[in-house]
Amino acid sequence: MCTVTYFPLKDQIILTSNRDEKPNRSAKEIHQEKGVFYPKDATKNGTWFAVSESGNALILLNGAFENHRKTTEYHKSRGLIVLDLIVKDNILNALQLIDLKNIEPFTLVILQEKNLAEFRWDGAEKHFKMLDITRPQIWSSATLYDAKAQEKRRQIFQAFLQNKTISENNIWEFHHQKSGDMENGITIKRQNTIQTISTTQVVISHEITLKHNDRLNPFSKPEKISLKNETQTSHS
Repeated sequence: MCTVTYFPLKDQIILTSNRDEKPNRSAKEIHQEKGVFYPKDATKNGTWFAVSESGNALILLNGAFENHRKTTEYHKSRGLIVLDLIVKDNILNALQLIDLKNIEPFTLVILQEKNLAEFRWDGAEKHFKMLDITRPQIWSSATLYDAKAQEKRRQIFQAFLQNKTISENNIWEFHHQKSGDMENGITIKRQNTIQTISTTQVVISHEITLKHNDRLNPFSKPEKISLKNETQTSHS
């Protein structure tokens, strides 16, 4: 997994993730635990998308900069690390201190206290990058998309940015779009069973809205929950 976008709109911040995985890893619903909301992985009980009541968000992508060789056993699931971090007062400081030895490489998109950051663990070193919170962003998992595919996806994203009006709804539609390229498009379905199994989106403004769509069930309606934002976020 996966495909992640970030959009700063006039009165909203919107983060959306397509999860590209094996069908047996699907999550049917949003879980709530200790002020944290997240879809739970069906096999490992972690998550790739966590949101706190204060409006902090963590989104996981597999891999760091390029596809890596897997080992037979890792110390801990990356999805469980997301749940460990989302409750921290300062996520970036926690990442400085956390021991990631024998943890599979991953990328984190981090939104905390009006700061946007990217963290990558390549299996040996930690890489931190602060991002411009006023600019839209897209990320693609390094384990599924090589440099050529990632560039093609950035071009699709740039074309979408030409829309005169970008909203919560058409961002949601962007993540659901299907093209002739089912290997590397925004929605995928590969012959090795990897496919887009869900879409999750958080909208942060005067309230926080979290929406999750199990895309393996064409008859299911997206689950949507709203909660009051403890620290209102806005952009002009």
